[in-house]
Amino acid sequence: MCDIHFCLVTTNQRPHDLLMQGCALLTCKKIVPCFCACLAALTLVAVLVAEYAFVVPVRVTVDAATLGSLALAEPAVPANDGTASVAYDVSVEVALRNRNWAMAVSLTAPLVAELRFRGHAFARAQLAPGDRAWIHGRRTVVYSMAGVSQSAPVALGPGGAAEFARERAAGVFELELAVSGEVKYEAHTRRRAIRVTCPLRLSPSTAPAAFAKVRCT
Repeated sequence: MCDIHFCLVTTNQRPHDLLMQGCALLTCKKIVPCFCACLAALTLVAVLVAEYAFVVPVRVTVDAATLGSLALAEPAVPANDGTASVAYDVSVEVALRNRNWAMAVSLTAPLVAELRFRGHAFARAQLAPGDRAWIHGRRTVVYSMAGVSQSAPVALGPGGAAEFARERAAGVFELELAVSGEVKYEAHTRRRAIRVTCPLRLSPSTAPAAFAKVRCT
C-alpha cells in the first residue's frame, strides 16, 4: 500500500518543476515517496508493450457439426479417373478465437472452409468476407457452414470408393475440415495466413447428436 500525503508548493517552486522531478522525493510538509505509483505505471507499460509486441495466434475450433446424410450419388460407380458424385447434407459451426488480451485482430481475406474425404473436397463455403471486421481481445466469433447437394463431384482416387463404402457401412465417416484465411493483428503491419485442418468423425443422423469440440491445427 502507498501512503499519499498532500503537500504545499512553495512560492519559488513551480508545479511544473515538481512534475518534471518524476519519482524524486517531493519536499513539502512531508517527504512523499512516489515509488509505488512509479512501479505501478512501469508495470502497466511493460504489460502493454509485451501484449502488443508478441502475437498470440488466433485459435480455430469446430464447436458443432452434424451430418444429415452422405452417400454416393447415381451412378454410384466412380468413373475411370476415380471421380464420383456424392449427395450430402452437412452443418458445421467454426469458432475463431482471439486469444490476445488487448490486441484486436481483423480478417483481411475471406475465411473459407472445405469439407474433405480422403483429402479431396466435396463441400466448400465462405464463412466470412475479408472485410476487416475486428475481433477484439479475448473474444470469439462463431461462423456457420451449411450445405446440401444431390450431386457434388469428388475425386475419390484409387480405392476411394471402397473406403467410402466401408465407412458408410460402419456408420462413421472420417472427414476433414480445412479452414483458410488471412488476418492482421492490431499494431502489426504484416498479415498472417490461417491454414488449419480439423479432423471430424461424423455419423449420418437426422437427429441432434452430442459433439465434442475439435481443435484445428
